[in-house]
Amino acid sequence: MGDTIVAEQVQAADSAVAVVDSSLIADRQGFFSGSPWAGGEGPTHFVGMGGEPVPYKLSNDVFVTCTLMVCMFVACFVVSRSMHALGLQVKNFFRLRDRSEDFSLKSEGEVKDYLLVVLLEAFVLSLLFFSYTQHRFSDRLVLLSPYVMLLADLGIILAYFLYKYGVFCLFNWTCFSKETRQTWLRGYNLVTFGKALMLLFMAVIVLYFDLPIWVCIYIFVALVVVGEMLVLYKTKQIFFGSFFGLVPTILYFCALEILPLFFLWELLIKTNDFLVV
Repeated sequence: MGDTIVAEQVQAADSAVAVVDSSLIADRQGFFSGSPWAGGEGPTHFVGMGGEPVPYKLSNDVFVTCTLMVCMFVACFVVSRSMHALGLQVKNFFRLRDRSEDFSLKSEGEVKDYLLVVLLEAFVLSLLFFSYTQHRFSDRLVLLSPYVMLLADLGIILAYFLYKYGVFCLFNWTCFSKETRQTWLRGYNLVTFGKALMLLFMAVIVLYFDLPIWVCIYIFVALVVVGEMLVLYKTKQIFFGSFFGLVPTILYFCALEILPLFFLWELLIKTNDFLVV
């Protein structure tokens, strides 16, 4: 007797889930209330499967798109404002001028918007690393808002640039003359600006043209390698110009450029792993 009652209760519950009163459906369906498929005297049965939520994509985010547009306007502004200075710096990057010529070109050969350039590169790097993290954990659920991860990556990258520029200024101020420091810093900022522009174009292609992630990784690594080689060349040219200056150049480059870059990568990886559930 008890089994019969339990079976009847289970059957009644199943029919209550699968069958909905047609008048209630007609009241709640709005535009489709007059459809012959969604009314009638008898009960209405729903057949099908539940939809899956659309995964979050940076290209569908209005805030990210607007910010990228602002970044492109900033890049165009910096280039248009400093076109002559950039031309002079690119022209004289691979040759070491004497001091009198360096002073004559100093006033017109500087780009004065490097703070905007650093902010631009930091934001673009945070977008690219977010895309990389999303690809790594495509099968896992992210409970936090994507803006939290973006802001965390942006803060870490800005702290990296602040630390690196601080260490450069402290070490160079201790070991080298003022004119040498200024010449090296202009070359370094030029490399940073060129790398920021290339990364901006790369971010636009990755987000809005669905560039495969492995192609993105190869291009990013190539840009980083070329940038670091240019910095190494400029450091050897200005600070350690003698024949025996290769060893201190490599030590200087590894301690102040390569090690912070590896620490940045590890910190970004650990932070995003912690934020992803």
